[in-house]
Order: sequence, then structure tokens, then C-alpha cells
Amino acid sequence: MKRRIQISGIILSLSIFTLSLFLPHQYHLEYLYTLIILMTIWLPGMRSTFDASVAISGFMLLGYFLSEENLSASSIPSMLLPLVLLWAFSYLVIKYKRTQEKLLHSNEHLNAMFKFATEGLIISNQKGLIVMANPRAANLFGYEQDEMLGIGIDSLVPRRFSASHAGHRKHYYKEQRNRPMGKGMTLFARRKDDSEFPVEISLSSFQIDDQLYVISFIIDITERKKNEDLIRQINEQLELRVVSRTKELEAANVSLAQANINLKSEMEERSQIEEALRVSERLYSAMARNFPDGIICVLDRNLNILFLDGRELHHLNWKRDELLNIPFESLPFWTDSNAILTKLRRVFNWESQSHDFSYDSSHYNLNAVPLPDLKGFVKEILVVIQNVTDIKKAEAEILASLEKEKKLNEMKSRFVSTASHEFRTPLSTILSSVSLIEKYLATGDEEKRNKHIERIKYSVKNLTEILNDFLSLEKLEAGKIEVHYSRFNLISFCDELREEFQNLSKNGQQIIHHHSGKSELIYSDKQLLRNICINLLNNAIKYSPEHSVIEFNSEIGDNFATILIRDYGIGIPAEDQAHLFERFFRAGNVTAIQGTGLGLNIINRYAKLLNGKISFTSEINKGSTFKLELPLETNQ
Repeated sequence: MKRRIQISGIILSLSIFTLSLFLPHQYHLEYLYTLIILMTIWLPGMRSTFDASVAISGFMLLGYFLSEENLSASSIPSMLLPLVLLWAFSYLVIKYKRTQEKLLHSNEHLNAMFKFATEGLIISNQKGLIVMANPRAANLFGYEQDEMLGIGIDSLVPRRFSASHAGHRKHYYKEQRNRPMGKGMTLFARRKDDSEFPVEISLSSFQIDDQLYVISFIIDITERKKNEDLIRQINEQLELRVVSRTKELEAANVSLAQANINLKSEMEERSQIEEALRVSERLYSAMARNFPDGIICVLDRNLNILFLDGRELHHLNWKRDELLNIPFESLPFWTDSNAILTKLRRVFNWESQSHDFSYDSSHYNLNAVPLPDLKGFVKEILVVIQNVTDIKKAEAEILASLEKEKKLNEMKSRFVSTASHEFRTPLSTILSSVSLIEKYLATGDEEKRNKHIERIKYSVKNLTEILNDFLSLEKLEAGKIEVHYSRFNLISFCDELREEFQNLSKNGQQIIHHHSGKSELIYSDKQLLRNICINLLNNAIKYSPEHSVIEFNSEIGDNFATILIRDYGIGIPAEDQAHLFERFFRAGNVTAIQGTGLGLNIINRYAKLLNGKISFTSEINKGSTFKLELPLETNQ
């Protein structure tokens, strides 16, 4: 095809050139070469493009000289302009073709790698649908190559794992990284005919036009598994045959000739055994070298390292050859090796050992078992060291989550129980008082009616306090309490509280305020301080008898402001005092008095927000004294 294009271009060029010789001067036919340029320069290869450009340039120059009667210097620019444009266009075309050829070769290489790869390659999109699969993958799963396109990747997983695999796949899309699947596990895949086979799978991800794709590299390890089973069977047979032969030799009492025959036979068998052992040793070495996230080593009775290998050596940047034949205690793992050496010596007495330790921010588990010889003597032991950092981290996260959930459930249960209990008494009182007020309205007994109105007010006050406690606790737990500092008069503040609570006190109770110190002003959060004092005064009134005194003292010293509230009430049992600021805790002698067990916990947290502290002293049946200390200076 390209040859025909080139011949056609040459014939057309000669025709236009001949025609230009016979036409008058005013007809410039060199621009007709554009059609020829497009056909002969663009379509053939780079070499043909160059040859065509040279030929057309010659035709143009020759035509120009033959058609021009008066050639002058001023006509040269108009003659050269088409040539410059022609060669500029040719250069761009050649450069474009060279780039296209490189891309073509690159795509051919990639297609060949994909098509002839010995591993199964499957590319799936974020919906879990297969968008590409190479012939090896189709062969592994028993599909035609085109038949795999569009099916879900989950359909290649054994049915018993399909549900969990979908969750694992979604998790991988959230945290993509190049990694093997099922580290330390044997994975299985499902063919089209529902048969299963063992596989190794590695995952990688990439993006095209904001679309995420995952490449799965799949290796059928059926033969490897068979070889592993065969090796195990061979070793078992060899051990049995060696034991059997040893017994035969000990029991044999035959002639020298027969002994020679037996010796020759034994030598042949030993040769076969040694060869099998060499094969087994190579396989074991390969297995040890590729042992994932760990180290396998063999120690002699002096605890020197006879054999050592595993992928963890690479992660730790340790050189295997430098660690052979050195004492096990010399490994960089140990700062104090006495404990592990004691355990390892026990293994020679047929006591398997396990040991957990940490090194360089990673966690490891060591297991040691005896390796007896054919006579049953333990001259060597096998030590397997496994990196369990990820397992330990997962265990810690699960335990923390369970503990958090447990505390949350306990808090919810106690909240519901306390709220139900505390709301029931005031509401019952209000309900009964309302019924009695309706009765006394009919009889006109105003004194009894007023008495029940007071009971309703008191019950409403109790409900308000309970709700305030619950709301304050919720705000504290959510971190919504903000501290707003201001300067205010402590004496006026305390006098207002004294007057307010004197009206709420029991019959005959007296609240006495006394202030000491040279200053009257403090710098703190007035509302939080008020909440603290309200709770302490409420408790003093609630837990003190009628006709008793409640002392409400304030003092401003050099560095601290102190508020002290003392009552002469029922006091707090000594065994309960250590738990007094705990959430929902109530002392054993106040169960008959309404309360939520939240008040002191809340004001203690308020005091910490103000950089202060609350302390108390109490004696049963003699009263309690609560002391609040606040710093006069603050960083707020």
C-alpha cells in the first residue's frame, strides 16, 4: 500500500512539474504540491517522508527556475518560503512518527508480557468486576479469556468465603498498598466448574482517569503443596527405614558373605537416603529462607547457631552469614539474655518453650522445640521467631474497644436506673399533692392547701436539681463547658448565695457567712464558682437537721482564694469517703435521701477547670467540711 502511494506521488509530481513548464508565468503551480506532500509525506514511513521531501523540493526549485524569466534577489524570499514551510512540516511529521513508533513498540512489549506471563493476571475495577485477564488466568480458572470480562472477582473465591471476601475487598480499596493476600495462610480459588485449588495472590493498585483498579497476581501452588506433602512422606519413610535397618543390623547373626551382601545393599540404600536427604535439605532451606515475618534457626547443645534463615532477617538488615556459628545470646534481640537462655536449656529435656519479647518497636514470639536424632537424643533444638506486631496491635485495639464499650454500657445502665428512681419520688409527691389540693379547694382548708403547694415546689426543685446534674454531666463528657474569667467581688457573691439559700433552708437552719483577708476581688469564672457553691450549700442543707448552723466562710490570701462550707449533719462514713467524687456514688447513710450521686463528681471537675481543688473532712453524725481552693492568678 505504501509503495503504491509513493509511486502515485511521483507520477503526480512529474505531471504538475511538466504542466508548470507550459503554462504562462502568472500561473504558480508549486502550491499544487500540497496534495502530493500530504499523500507522500504523511502516509509512508519516516524514510519515505524524507525522500519525498527531497524530491518535491527539487521539483519546486526546478520549476521555479524554468518558469521565471527574470530571476532577481528580491524574488528569492518568495522562492524559499514554500521550501522552508515544506521542510518544517516534514520535520514535525518525522518527529511525530518516531514518537508513535516508540509507543507502538512499548505497547507491543507490554501486551507480550501480559499475554505470555506465567502468572495469572486479573485487573478489576472498584465495583469488583474484571476488566482484563491474561490467558494464564483464564486457563487457571477454566474460562475462555473473553468470558472472564465483566464477571465479579468474588465469583473466583470459594463460596464459603464469598461474603467475607467482599468486605476484605472494600477494606483494600480504602487502604491500598502493594501486599500479598492472606499472609501466613493457605488461600484457595474457585474454577468455573466449582472445583478449588490452592493459590498465592499478591495485590497492587493503580489509577487511570480517577478510576481505581486492582491487579491480582495469581500463582497456582498445587504442585508445591504436593511436593511439600511428598517431602513429609519421604522424611517419615526414611526415619522408619533407618530405625528398621538399625534393628535389623543389631539382631543379625549371619555369615561374613551375607554381611557383605547386606553391607552393599545398605550402602546403596544409604546413598539413596542421602540423596533424598539432600533434596529434603534444599527444600527445607528454601522454605526457611522464605519463612514470612519470622526467623527459623537450629541451635546445638551449647546454644550456638547452626542454621538461621527467614524473611525477617532482611527486614532487620541482618546478614545471615555473619550470624552463623555465634552464640544465640549474641543476637541483637537481647539486652538481658538470662531468661531466654534458661528456657532454651529446658528444651533439651523435652520441654517445649515459648517466650514473648520486644525489639526496636516490634513484638516477637519465640517457640522452641526439641529435634531428637534417630536414637531419641536431643542434640539440637528448633527455634522459630515470629513477628507478631500486627497481632499484638490488633489485640490491644480490640481490648480497648471492648473496655470502652463496657464502661459506656455500665454508664447508660446506671443513668437509666438512677434517673428512673430519682424521678419517681418527686413525681409521686406532686401527683398526690395535686389530688389533695383539689380536695382542699372544695373544703376551703387554705392551710393544708398551702402545705401541699410547698411540697410541690420542693419536689419541682428536686427534679430541677436532678435534671441539672444530668445536663452538666453530659456537657462535661462532650467537652462543651467553656471557662469565662472575669473579676468580681467575692463578698457580694457569697452574701447573695447566703441570702438565696437561707430562704430554701429547713426550719430553724441558719446560714452564716464570714469573710477574711485584705482583698475582696477575685479573678475566676463566676458561673462555674456559683454552681460549685450551690451544690455544696444544697448538700449542707439536705444532710443537716432543722435548727442547725451552716458556716459559709470565704478568704482571700496571698496566692489562693478559699471557700469553706461546714455543716453539723449526718457526716460521711469513713469507708465511703475514698469514693465520694466518683460518678453515681452515694454514701451508705443517705440512701433514704433523694440524690443522683453526680453532684460532687461534677463540681470536682468544675474545680479542675478553674485550676483549683476540692477537699473535705467528715465525721459520722458530727458533720462535714468542704474546702474549695482557687488560684488568684491564671494563665487564661
